[in-house]
Amino acid sequence: MNTSNSKLLIKTFDGSLMDIKIKPKCKDSTVTFNVKYYDHEGDGSLMKVKILFQQVVAIHFEVNLFDNCIGSELCGFYEIFNVDKKKEMIEKSFQTRLEGFLYHGDYDYDANDESDMLNDRKPVDALLEEIERYHLYQQQTQGGIYYILSGWYDIIRQ
Repeated sequence: MNTSNSKLLIKTFDGSLMDIKIKPKCKDSTVTFNVKYYDHEGDGSLMKVKILFQQVVAIHFEVNLFDNCIGSELCGFYEIFNVDKKKEMIEKSFQTRLEGFLYHGDYDYDANDESDMLNDRKPVDALLEEIERYHLYQQQTQGGIYYILSGWYDIIRQ
């Protein structure tokens, strides 16, 4: 049985992420990537596309310095099928929120108080219950690797 953790959606080898636009609007949030890459599966021409993600619930990225090519050799734009990776992203966002409040030490936090707003998992648990309707995408590009958990995406050729 051949199972795969991911699927290559666009081969963006030697690609560059030129611009990111993030519009936070709860579950109607969008993320737009403007990407340049050479069409290795076609005529080899330079492609410019917008990848528009709709219903974004999480975005994480690792930057390898914006002015180097580390990451661009990793092939492209993928969908990752691992449900645990999706859950990990959501839990990381929840934990980062907690750490952000507590970092400065000016919040009277009680880890055992269920009514403390930092312990309120209802929105996270609701999202985890419907995790199957969200897709996890990974864009490997010059300077970094980006993860987007969203309802869907569109590719707009420019």
